[in-house]
Amino acid sequence: MSESPLSQFVRIWCHPSYPPDSVQQTDLETVEKRYSFLLPESYKQEVLSVGLPRPTAALLNSIVELELELADVSNFLSPVEIVERTEGWRDINLPKNLIAFAADCSGNLFAFDTQSGGSATVWFFDQDSGEVSEAATDFANWIEHFCRIEPAVE
Repeated sequence: MSESPLSQFVRIWCHPSYPPDSVQQTDLETVEKRYSFLLPESYKQEVLSVGLPRPTAALLNSIVELELELADVSNFLSPVEIVERTEGWRDINLPKNLIAFAADCSGNLFAFDTQSGGSATVWFFDQDSGEVSEAATDFANWIEHFCRIEPAVE
């Protein structure tokens, strides 16, 4: 059986002493009920089986070293953090149709669109400009972008 994209991400970008945080189905369901939105199946399957990774600075260092036009992911949000971050940023300028699930090192958000009709597209919300852009066509593709980055030599 081949390695899932999130498992590969964990192997490449996380320290083995700090395993991913486990996620419970009921916690994801709580998020879905709160927003009357079904999280993408690919996201749910990955985080339920692998957990929420805590990447090291190696990912950011590699992106910077290779001068890639790509925002890093430094924090995968727990279900409680999904609600806290989404609600907090909606009070400022996060579009009401987005639900944050991860953040980069600058606090910008990666999100799913509640009005997407079931699409798993990953959106990037730039907190400084308020602009939203497509980061990837789906969660697996988004994770695979990071897995294709060559780790910088430290």
